[in-house]
Amino acid sequence: MTTDGGRRRLTELVFLHRGPLLLRALAVIIAAAACGVAGVALYRLHEDLARRVAAGASLNAVQTFIARGSSPATLWPGWAAAAFFAIALLRLRRGPLEPAPGRGAPEQRTISELRGGLRREYRAVRIVLVILALVTAVDASRAVAFAAGAQRSGVSPFIPWAVYVETGGLVVATLTLAVYAWAFGADIARLGA
Repeated sequence: MTTDGGRRRLTELVFLHRGPLLLRALAVIIAAAACGVAGVALYRLHEDLARRVAAGASLNAVQTFIARGSSPATLWPGWAAAAFFAIALLRLRRGPLEPAPGRGAPEQRTISELRGGLRREYRAVRIVLVILALVTAVDASRAVAFAAGAQRSGVSPFIPWAVYVETGGLVVATLTLAVYAWAFGADIARLGA
């Protein structure tokens, strides 16, 4: 675990705790720019496909899904993930740290194997956190593009309300998973794993 005056850094959660500072900053800038570009591209694709549907074009299932955009049917994944991450966080805070899944019963594994399993589980949680953070950043960029597009067209930026609710679910899920990863990492550090 990375320590900084007895406190772990948030950069550890997203694998940015090692290497030259300039390289780490460059990675963040590139990821942010790529997410912004991807979000705007998704918004433009949605607008193009929605115009084609309105003109009577026949689209495949994926194109139709994108053309419909955010709707009540697409709102639940982020919020459901947030709920599951919150349940996992409550379990982590209320009970003892459970051995990571592995081969054989926990009683038959060595301390080294148990610690290695916990480190692998922590790494997997951090990988999921990075992926979820990137997806959330793309969706947030898409929501900003929706608001800007609505303002340009003279429509209230709150008309595509489902976009904002969907993005909100992803933001809450990302923050909840980050808190879980932080707490899980602290428990592992406490155990010396």
